[in-house]
Amino acid sequence: MNKALLNDVMMNRIIAIASMALIALPVGIACIILGFGMGDNPCALCWQERTAMVLVSLIALFITRYGFKPKYIGLLLLTAVYGLFAGYRHSSAHILRDIGQGFGPAIFGVHTYVWVIVVFLVILIFAGVLLLLQGDKLVQWTENTRWEGLNKAAANVFLVVIAFNIVQAFSQTGPAPFLGQGDPVRMTFNPQNIIWSTAKWDGLSKVSLRGAYSIAKPDFTDMAKNDATRTDAATELSAVKSVTLPAEIQGVVTGISYNANSELFAVVTNENWVAFLNRDLTEVLAKAKIDPNFSVEISNLAGVAFDSDNSVLLSADHKSFARVAYDPSAKLADYYANFFEGTDGISESKRGRFETARAKYNYVGSVGYDAATNEYLMVTLPDAKRNNFVLVRLSGADFKLNSERVLTIDADALPMVTGVEVEGDRLVMLSQSGQQLLSVDAATGTVIGAADLAEAGNLQAMTQQDDHYLVVDAAQGNNQVRFYAK
Repeated sequence: MNKALLNDVMMNRIIAIASMALIALPVGIACIILGFGMGDNPCALCWQERTAMVLVSLIALFITRYGFKPKYIGLLLLTAVYGLFAGYRHSSAHILRDIGQGFGPAIFGVHTYVWVIVVFLVILIFAGVLLLLQGDKLVQWTENTRWEGLNKAAANVFLVVIAFNIVQAFSQTGPAPFLGQGDPVRMTFNPQNIIWSTAKWDGLSKVSLRGAYSIAKPDFTDMAKNDATRTDAATELSAVKSVTLPAEIQGVVTGISYNANSELFAVVTNENWVAFLNRDLTEVLAKAKIDPNFSVEISNLAGVAFDSDNSVLLSADHKSFARVAYDPSAKLADYYANFFEGTDGISESKRGRFETARAKYNYVGSVGYDAATNEYLMVTLPDAKRNNFVLVRLSGADFKLNSERVLTIDADALPMVTGVEVEGDRLVMLSQSGQQLLSVDAATGTVIGAADLAEAGNLQAMTQQDDHYLVVDAAQGNNQVRFYAK
């Protein structure tokens, strides 16, 4: 195979052409045509991608000069993998935006950072094909493999393109310690408009393999109290009675909902159990443990809300959801994919993921339902990295985002809301961190009142029944439901 298909001379020429094509097309076009010609300036991430392409081209030149050696092949593959990662890292910030949106110029409707992914995929595929065509051993350079005109042309093209890049990099980005801009201005040689920036050094102190998604998941078993989240309260409520939920409910209760028409309660726990109970909270009518990994990952359940007389929507802390119903005729065996274990009497009709904008990088600790608008309600849990207090409304018709509103509260810190209920033209929210019930104007999103709860605890869920607010003080094996008169 080696002699027939890829002898040393042919291999040398193929690699020289590939090196020249890589440096002349993506790198040359980006620098000379888009940069010097059209004024496009690379951002800090663009420079990483371009550097990876330059290194791959240079390694290919080394192969044409010094031979098809494993150390060069390994270095080329590692550099290409890094370039592919850089392309994915860059694209991840923009690729899911609305159609047509992006950053920088588009070529054939595709932005340059996406083309980076294509280029490095082609490099890896090309390298793989060349290796497959080697047969049982690598082609070795012989006396016939000379540094000829094609090799010199590739080297000269490389040097010319690198020269243009040096000029652009030094003039527009600056020498060390300058790193480049996140949002670069147009390329110019007017000193008054050139920006040399060190701002990107700040980001290096916040390095995380998960990037913007490095937000700690909420622990509903031990959520801290914080007096800074309290707002002035007009009154203090004391529990008129307390009910201990049946011991067969496994885990810490994180959500509760009541439907007056069917006189059913539904509760969910952090161990992925959903249970339907009678009006008095004394009997479990049916229960099931949600399989967290079937179809849509659903774990660490955060809330539940009735959206009809017998069906509820339950949500995980990351806004993935399932819609289940109390159905005495349902058989557990028919829902093998949906439930790990449980009893007959529960069916599942839908799973999905709610997608948000302002709340994208926040977890939630509650879910409610507004029957007047057929919308599910969620409130973000603030985090040091994403200190947001946002009310999310999601359509009960197509399970898409309807609206988001930034809530306001007169407090030194934002509350951790673990329950939300609709009551006329206002919302009632349970603040675990402040141990309060908050009254929120639904039209303006402003907290307009509060009531302190006399009994402290791990307050993880709330609902309404008749003339009472019901608040869950959650603990493993001892979930208490406290009744407060409205």
